[in-house]
Amino acid sequence: MPCTTLSFVLAAAAATVLVDAKPEYVARVPNGANVNGVAALGHVNPSGGGANNEFGLKFRSVGETWTQDLCMDDSDGDGQTNGQELGDPCCEWVQDTNAVLRRTTGLSHPGDALSMSDASLWEGLDCSMTGMPNVTDSNGTTDDVGAISPDETGSIPLGPDQTDDPFAPTSRATSLAVPAIFSTIAFGAGVAAFFM
Repeated sequence: MPCTTLSFVLAAAAATVLVDAKPEYVARVPNGANVNGVAALGHVNPSGGGANNEFGLKFRSVGETWTQDLCMDDSDGDGQTNGQELGDPCCEWVQDTNAVLRRTTGLSHPGDALSMSDASLWEGLDCSMTGMPNVTDSNGTTDDVGAISPDETGSIPLGPDQTDDPFAPTSRATSLAVPAIFSTIAFGAGVAAFFM
């Protein structure tokens, strides 16, 4: 009986350590809870605890927050930036002010060189200096996403999915909202796991 009790206490303590680490850092990197099979991106052991991997060391060195430097770095040396691996190839994601992600699937572990994302997921993206991608239209013209230029008359043209109604939803607004919703759900799941 004492052996069973001791085993239970040790298992509970181990689970507490693993669950405790995840909520503290999961929200500080894009898709922190969305990399399949990885609960702790910054540790050699993907379940958490123990030694930090190169991504975890870099994360610590930049103040345990997602920065341009951390995003552009290739912590595991696999030829893909941390941002490319975590669905933020243009390094746009900011925890509190811009939690929109380019992707929430097809992710890879930025601390494991054997884990790589499919490069076709970000091919064709040309990230401008502002962190917003440039998009090439069917005519081969490149334009900044979100840049709205007036036409010859000085008015701003309506897009194909826009109306004169300022409150009508657009496909662009919807496409930007969907990743944010998934980010919120993932964060909520991480918090719920903490309290379970």
